[in-house]
Amino acid sequence: MSSVFKEKFSFEGKRVYVIGLGEHGTGREAALALAKRGAAVTVADEKSPGELSAETCRLEGLQVRFELAERAYGSIRASEMVVISPGVPPGKAPLESARAAGIPVVSEIEIAYMVSAAPIIAITGTKGKTTTAALVAHLLSREGRSVRLGGNIGSPLVSLAAGAGPEEILVAEVSSFQLEAIDKFRPWVAAFLNFSADHLDRHVTIENYWRAKVRIFENQADEDFAVLNAHDARLNSLAGSLRARVLRFSRQEEVSAGVFVYGEWVVLSDGAGARRRVLRLASVPLPGAHNLDNVLAAVACASAAGVSLENVENALASFRAGPHRLEEVACVGGVTFIDDSEATTPSAVAAALEAFQQPIILIAGGQAKVDDFGELGRAIARRAKVLLPIGEAGPTIAQAAARSGFEHIEPAGNLEQAVRRAFALAQPGDVVLLSPACASFDQFKNLEQRGEAFKAAVAALAREHREVVG
Repeated sequence: MSSVFKEKFSFEGKRVYVIGLGEHGTGREAALALAKRGAAVTVADEKSPGELSAETCRLEGLQVRFELAERAYGSIRASEMVVISPGVPPGKAPLESARAAGIPVVSEIEIAYMVSAAPIIAITGTKGKTTTAALVAHLLSREGRSVRLGGNIGSPLVSLAAGAGPEEILVAEVSSFQLEAIDKFRPWVAAFLNFSADHLDRHVTIENYWRAKVRIFENQADEDFAVLNAHDARLNSLAGSLRARVLRFSRQEEVSAGVFVYGEWVVLSDGAGARRRVLRLASVPLPGAHNLDNVLAAVACASAAGVSLENVENALASFRAGPHRLEEVACVGGVTFIDDSEATTPSAVAAALEAFQQPIILIAGGQAKVDDFGELGRAIARRAKVLLPIGEAGPTIAQAAARSGFEHIEPAGNLEQAVRRAFALAQPGDVVLLSPACASFDQFKNLEQRGEAFKAAVAALAREHREVVG
């Protein structure tokens, strides 16, 4: 393990402006970490004091000022650094004003890096990063390593970093929203899983999205590790430009350094000609080729972090994916209901459709994050039995499927109605898959609420079905 993970940085007396308290507590945790290190912190948010009372009360007693509602951004140009939460668009006028005044604008993960004594393993990608980060943390902890998992999953990274010791490891899911505003952020191990169009409602162009993502590697040095998907051509092309030691993962071809599938085995190659079997392919606990990629990437990251890998097979046997990720909810009348509310991109849904051999009734739609659903339309035509479109983007997804020659489309109304219609259309042995390809904000507070609404609708259906059968 490298002995140098970051530059030492003192916040004592530094004027830091934190924007966005937010529902996930990112701004609050950044302000808390900074204030405890002697910074003069001002927190700004466009919401009213009443709306933010639960957040502001947690900062009482610290050297923190608040500029809320109409007072927001009043003293931003008097600061020496601006810290933004992931939900704050980087092009907001107050941020442009700060940049014009020469004030650096950074994301919360930048502060996490600055205050952490522990090395960071950072995972990014268009899809799979939550599962992969959880897998990495699981493999490390099963070997007895002290691990903290967070970032874009669970707790804000800065809250974990603030109390982490040098003997610990931080495993972080990091998003393009976080990476687009870094300066010195330097993960010891950085993995880029895959790349396809996403978040174009924020980044506008796919090139802007790419530039944000690829920043995960920009501060790495020779003693760091970069983990790349060997069969994603755009990612693979990065290898020659990186300073870090490159490990690849592939389920399609052998790699000289990294992890790949060979016959019925997952194999680790050390780059010097030595190879070893790590686990049997049949022991991978998660369905779908995309989840095999996640496992391969996780094994590569764990190997870079020094995990012995002797007991990977046993460790994976006890792993459970998080909620709303191809999560089996119930089997009602022989019909299996799957909650994949986390699938908010067309590519994620295409991967989910390939994860099942059974006939699939797909529920998809919501608030669009991309302009083009052609890829999804082709995947639906190839793998779905019926499409039940919902939400704002439902008609657009239906049109994309129809252009690919798919005819079995039934407007479903809302999510609860879609669940009931799916069950009416299903035969025993079918899968009803909620995999939206969209954000949830047209109908729900977040994707978690959407997934819970799906589960509630399935539970109600199960109760009724048992009553009829009984």
